[in-house]
Amino acid sequence: MRAGDLPEEVRRFITDHIDSVEQLEILLLLHQHPERSWTAESVARELRISALSADDRLKDMARSGILAKVQGSEVEYRYAPSQQLGDVVAGLATAYAERRVTVINLIFSKPIDKIRTFADAFRLRRDDDDNG
Repeated sequence: MRAGDLPEEVRRFITDHIDSVEQLEILLLLHQHPERSWTAESVARELRISALSADDRLKDMARSGILAKVQGSEVEYRYAPSQQLGDVVAGLATAYAERRVTVINLIFSKPIDKIRTFADAFRLRRDDDDNG
């Protein structure tokens, strides 16, 4: 399946907010357990990833408004998106369950697009008015 088979809002969310499968897995873990508070260490244990990486991802998602810091805690987070953002994440969870490879391919295709865009900025172009 192609990325075009995913709902537009899910594709846009992946393009704008998801940079790795690890980040996606963290988001979906917290989405599945919205009543629970998570530390980087608890996420790392659950997903068997680095606590430092989990900490960075949690902070990024908190800045994006997907997570909220637990009141009185600097290290615990809870899934707390807006209704609209929550609906998109629910759509993403469904898409990942049904079309895992398509979602992963879209995530992995992003860096190539970014590199291509960056490289195009430095492409030397000949001016039509230039005779030299």
